[in-house]
Amino acid sequence: MTATPDLALLADKMELTELVARLERAVDRMDRDGILACYSEKSFDDHGRFRGSREEFAEFICNNPGFTSASSFIYHLMGQSLFDVEGDEAYGESYFAYWMQTSEDRLYQSIGRYLDYFQRTEDGWRITYRRVVMEWDGTVPCENAVPGGHFRGTRDQNDPLYKRLKWPENPETKTSIG
Repeated sequence: MTATPDLALLADKMELTELVARLERAVDRMDRDGILACYSEKSFDDHGRFRGSREEFAEFICNNPGFTSASSFIYHLMGQSLFDVEGDEAYGESYFAYWMQTSEDRLYQSIGRYLDYFQRTEDGWRITYRRVVMEWDGTVPCENAVPGGHFRGTRDQNDPLYKRLKWPENPETKTSIG
């Protein structure tokens, strides 16, 4: 006997998965508008060291010279997500790993989970309440040793993500960046 898939439920879960991924990309790229677009108008984010509204969270990420905006990169790696959808509300648990360079020779890293409460709005699903549950965090020594020639990420609109190429700009050069 085969179960008939609930296509509406599958669509909701896909939309929630993409919403969580878009928020982490917006944080990694310091994209204020992208961060705001992921939250409900009235929302609250509890990151432990930061607690506040979506506007305050966007400011914390995009304009915090002593912490997040001081780092040359922030990098989220998302793991599995589970969502319980109940009509126009949903609860989610998403696993993550996170890295951020805090000084020339130190790398902050953490692993944990985002526990989210979502509401469906006229514009689709949005995060209304986020709690960050940290399983582990700490710093480790690091050394910048990226081989030359690679594209490098940036925390702004200059990141290669925003240049949607269909073919290399300079195919005759020996490395990606010439």
